Amino acid sequence: MTACAGEPPPPAEEGPPLIAKVHALHLKGQRLMEQGERARARDLFEEARQLAEGLDDMEGLARALNGLGSVAAMDGHAREAMALHRDALTLAEHLNRPALKLDALAHLGTAYQLDGQSDRARELYEQALTQARNMEDRHSEAVLLNNLGLIARQGGRLDQAEQSFQAALAINRQLADPRAQAANLANLGLIAEQAGKLEEAQARLEAALELDKGAENREGIAADLASLARLAEAQNRKEAALAYAQRAYWSYRALGDLGRAMTELNRALALSRDQGRQQEARQLEAELQAIKNLPVPPAPGPQN
Repeated sequence: MTACAGEPPPPAEEGPPLIAKVHALHLKGQRLMEQGERARARDLFEEARQLAEGLDDMEGLARALNGLGSVAAMDGHAREAMALHRDALTLAEHLNRPALKLDALAHLGTAYQLDGQSDRARELYEQALTQARNMEDRHSEAVLLNNLGLIARQGGRLDQAEQSFQAALAINRQLADPRAQAANLANLGLIAEQAGKLEEAQARLEAALELDKGAENREGIAADLASLARLAEAQNRKEAALAYAQRAYWSYRALGDLGRAMTELNRALALSRDQGRQQEARQLEAELQAIKNLPVPPAPGPQN
């Protein structure tokens, strides 16, 4: 699972109608992000940004900038995300709002991580983790532990990564957060896979899939299915691998992620050929050709 900088929904606030609207736009954008609707979320965060600027609502502006930055990061624009999160962090420090500063630090760490600057990301995560513990913000603590685990895993420090993921999982179980638990379990599954513990990896990934399905986390479902397809293939469970690859393909296609959809479609095609399923292979070949003939959408540009 990739890094996530998520924040818990802030408590409902009472205030002037337009400031309340900035808050509502931010919450709606967050929900759309959780549903994989990044383009629609970006529009809401941009609307919140413009409204906050007009109202001189600096807290609302900081949240909107973090929202726009998280969309940019997930769209692969790490440098744009860094700039947006730095601006949000500056505002949070000026306002002296610890919760807002914590959120900006976590998001900024994710942007650095996605840009491949793991050492700087780890520094920001550790700074944010200290603040989260001082504030007794258990949700943020779990997010940051998970992200530190990702950095440790990428650096080959598997024992350290597992400790971080297990600590995050324990907190998320206390918080009864199934979506976050799924991310922790999926990451623990990848650790087990790297360590050659394939049955343990399978159990963890299957548990993650069930939690993601219960939470209707479409991006998590697709990633879990792809991981299970790869794992089943390594276990020589080729029929299961084919089924998982096809389901991962459908999931990524539904999300509009054609790059990953094609990866899983190619996997399914190779598995169907290997198993002598000629009719199925012909159908998958036709689908692959249809995807290749689709026009490539332009990359999203930077937001103003």
